[in-house]
Amino acid sequence: MMNKNMNSHEHLQYLLDEHEQILTHMKELNDWWTELDERGLPKFGEMGTRVERFRELLAKHFEDEEQEGYFKPVLDESPGFCIMVPDFKEKHSTILGRIDDFIARLKDPEPPFKNWNGAFQEFEKLLADLREHENREIQLVQEAFDKSSSH
Repeated sequence: MMNKNMNSHEHLQYLLDEHEQILTHMKELNDWWTELDERGLPKFGEMGTRVERFRELLAKHFEDEEQEGYFKPVLDESPGFCIMVPDFKEKHSTILGRIDDFIARLKDPEPPFKNWNGAFQEFEKLLADLREHENREIQLVQEAFDKSSSH
């Protein structure tokens, strides 16, 4: 039988891999945007479609993070961590809501952005918030995990 630390460790690894995937995806969106920018070819609709794909990946990741099973080993060891979980869920739905709103505007027949750069600045702000949230989450989980595996 597997001990539970082993289990939580694997789950943590899975989440870290997903986290990496998300960062890679963010970088790809960035590169694509820069390339179109250099050619002076804004494509709001396509940007919307690409952000949508990113959103799907993100939503799945959030769901995986919110699974009781993920936080459970951590909660067993660090009951204080419980307080953070509802906070994460709320943050997740806020972030997804902002992305949905952004996608809707990108797909608008008359995208309400000053220009291509204006749209991208807004996207970058979203990504910066997301990155900060994810890093805080990963850090907290790792701290709790380190505490649980040290005894």
